[in-house]
Amino acid sequence: MSSRLSLGLSLGLLLLAAGAQAADFDLNSGAVHFSAPSEWPVIMQMTEGNPQVVAFQVKDPAAEGTEESSRVSVTSRKLADSQAFQSMVNGALEKAKQQTGYEQDKDASDTSSLRYYGTEGKARYHYREQFWFKNGIGVALRCARPVLDKTSKTWVANFEAGCDAISASLAK
Repeated sequence: MSSRLSLGLSLGLLLLAAGAQAADFDLNSGAVHFSAPSEWPVIMQMTEGNPQVVAFQVKDPAAEGTEESSRVSVTSRKLADSQAFQSMVNGALEKAKQQTGYEQDKDASDTSSLRYYGTEGKARYHYREQFWFKNGIGVALRCARPVLDKTSKTWVANFEAGCDAISASLAK
């Protein structure tokens, strides 16, 4: 069994074991399809024009009473070619590096995504960004969460599992 298939099955089993169900989403008239945890409420959905986006809020009990918010977005953009896609990825990397408090996540073992820390307002955030180019469409997955002392390791693991599940469905 391939490692990608094995990873996908493991993520699916993890979500099922946690009792989570997935909700399906389409962008670009179905050219981009992905699944997200159904308990993540959609806070923005734009499925016409260029770019298109679906954004989710992921509630962290530790952030209650603060202005901090964990969120996940999938953005798609029709592009002329792979060179335009590379420009999109390079632009995201430059934007990340210009963020206040930018620091590459040195503990990240996943080399297929850009993982870094930055500051939003008064809080330090952890970001994860991944990119795909399929059939003339550039797709970006962005997972952002505040780094809070009271956030449980279980919540972080569930957040990452949800991002992993979206990533796996986008990679199909």
